[in-house]
Amino acid sequence: MSEALLRVRGLTVAFPTASGPGEVVKALDLDLDRGGSLGIVGESGSGKSMTSLAIMGLLPKGATRSGSIEFAGTELTALRERAMRAVRGDRIAMVFQDPLSSLNPYYTVGTQIAEAYQAHRRGVTRRQARRVAIAAMERVHIEDAARRVDHYPHQFSGGMRQRVMIAMTLSMEPELIIADEPTTALDVTVQAQILDLLAEIRADTGAGLILITHDLAVVSEVADRIVVMRDGDLVESGTAERIFTDPREPYTRMLLEAVPRIDDEIGLLRTTAGEAES
Repeated sequence: MSEALLRVRGLTVAFPTASGPGEVVKALDLDLDRGGSLGIVGESGSGKSMTSLAIMGLLPKGATRSGSIEFAGTELTALRERAMRAVRGDRIAMVFQDPLSSLNPYYTVGTQIAEAYQAHRRGVTRRQARRVAIAAMERVHIEDAARRVDHYPHQFSGGMRQRVMIAMTLSMEPELIIADEPTTALDVTVQAQILDLLAEIRADTGAGLILITHDLAVVSEVADRIVVMRDGDLVESGTAERIFTDPREPYTRMLLEAVPRIDDEIGLLRTTAGEAES
């Protein structure tokens, strides 16, 4: 029997508006087993990224969070910020969409990986942290890591910068990795390389993986289970195989039809009823 790693119940995230609280995530339930992978899919404004920020305890100022987020038996919503910081970045790590804005242009990538490691590992020397940084870069297949550890972010391509961010995540040996649109700004070939890398890391380390994306094609080879969100609601959930072979909701079918196929005929893009929130 699989062991639960993350259990979310009734998660609601809201922001104040002139007419009262505006809910961007609505009573969401999620489950992830140790070593499992979950894809959270939806278009912009669906609430998928707010869900990840709520799990990490990184919601924007003014946002309110209710419900239960249980991680490895610990109720995260009950933790004070200091205790949450010990979990965040160490046991739960996040890979963000834009590595260029996540990395400081004034410091080498090795310094940034090493400092992040030292922040969570007291008593570690700079030399030890540097060795960890090099090893982490080697694990994500950055060639000549011992030399490139002293390079700056602008000296790396977009795909390599994302590998640096994943290396920073790996250095902590987290139990859960949350990847929020990690391939959005990358070309198709590099996207595939990053997704293969995430799958490899999950297999090698046993870490749980949550992959957040607007593109069902991205999760097709990585996720065991898929959750589809729209306007803060959970629209459909199930195994990846079932979602792709037997989608039950019109919105899920629309997302699947938006995935390009080499044998498709050109036609009108299908839409569903509804209005974009202002």
